[in-house]
Amino acid sequence: MEFESNRGICEKWKVNSNDIIIFLIPVVVFLVYLVVFYPGIATIDSFNQLHQIASGHFTNWHPFFHTFIEMLCLKVYPSTITIAILQILVFATMWTAICKYNRNDCNPDEKVFKRQLIFTVIICIIPINALYSVTLWKDVLFSYFLMFLCFLALVMIDRKGDVDWKFIILISLVMAVISQLRGNGMYVALITVAIYALYLFVKKNKKMSLALVILTVTFVLLISSLDVAYDVEDNAKDAVMAKVIHMLADYDLNLEMEDSDRAKIHELIKEDEISAYYKPTGTDPILNMADLHHYKDNKQTYIGLAIKYSLKNPLHCLEYLFESSPMVWNIVRDHWMGRPYYLDANHDRLQSDFNPYYKNHNYTPTTPYENLSYENFGTPAFEFLNLLAMGIEGCILDTLFNNPATYMYLSFIALIAIHVMTRSKAIYLVYVPNLLNILMIFVSTPIQDYRYLYANLLVFYMLVIVLIGLRQRLNDTS
Repeated sequence: MEFESNRGICEKWKVNSNDIIIFLIPVVVFLVYLVVFYPGIATIDSFNQLHQIASGHFTNWHPFFHTFIEMLCLKVYPSTITIAILQILVFATMWTAICKYNRNDCNPDEKVFKRQLIFTVIICIIPINALYSVTLWKDVLFSYFLMFLCFLALVMIDRKGDVDWKFIILISLVMAVISQLRGNGMYVALITVAIYALYLFVKKNKKMSLALVILTVTFVLLISSLDVAYDVEDNAKDAVMAKVIHMLADYDLNLEMEDSDRAKIHELIKEDEISAYYKPTGTDPILNMADLHHYKDNKQTYIGLAIKYSLKNPLHCLEYLFESSPMVWNIVRDHWMGRPYYLDANHDRLQSDFNPYYKNHNYTPTTPYENLSYENFGTPAFEFLNLLAMGIEGCILDTLFNNPATYMYLSFIALIAIHVMTRSKAIYLVYVPNLLNILMIFVSTPIQDYRYLYANLLVFYMLVIVLIGLRQRLNDTS
């Protein structure tokens, strides 16, 4: 049995009481976290963006489109809570649409709704989801939109490619937003649009196939033009540079190299500093030792060296990638440098990130919303939610509730189950955007912050909702 184009859809596609209940669960739970962690959770990255907004001097150290979104939120109301509220509403809206689509309201089955309800409550009370909803990170919105793109791919497959202009405009916008929310987003979006356009072409919908490509590129260019409009400055550092320097440090320590090539590496990083500061899962220690201006002046040379020794030593290159990115594939967290969330049991984490950011950069805070502090720090509610999250971190519960690789493997199992139940081979296309994100992280980011692969969790949640609704759908079409 193939997917049917009417799964979860009927003529009465209107908001009903079930939709409102599903929508309110994340809104209420996440708002509780926002009140307790008022005015939201910010890190050094967040202060960087807030300072750009306050000073009017923008750089692309973080994708400007996300900084632009935050700037619009702060214009509505000059507090970081507006950014968190936007994130909460975006997730609640997308999640409600996912649940509605996988529930036939024309032929209601109370068991389906109850299961959706229970599962929604479960994911909302898992700390990582609630905490991320109030954390001012570009990765949060990026992950929400990536989940929604996977859902839209499901809709496209359900309809066997028979989609209209409204759908193409929506999916194109989503891909364009993804392309501009994070550095690797452009690669994810462009490869995804090529694959989905090919799917539509094979399904004889050539007009929409072409439209998908044209509209996505158009929206990407329109959003990118904001960088020009706001005179966004190129940052001195970039992800490619960080990866190349980190990779060359590893190769210098572990590979046989030509003397001239090794000498070039030691012009970039002093030999004794490589052995002292290189860490497989973190770029910052070795990056801080490198002569970044020298790299910038000899960029092509160092990229060429990284490529040269990767091709000469493919097995070691693969070993390096696996060693530097265990978060991508390892179910159990061990020596990772990163953490699921940025909380602390002993002090106000907002102040602890605020102070070093401005001190290290010799910046003066320019507006009141940058001088952030938890208003409820030390209260019983704060201590409870704070310690609940940190109690999960670093033990078996971390694997169950937080670990990205665990949810990647669970998603593969869910996709196989859906394939077996529906006989739809195309279902695997649903996971393409997230798989591309995983691959990009695997080859580019030796920093083990869960936020980079947070979408793994969200896409799995979406697949569970699909499985919950499958029994009703199969009954409806039998």
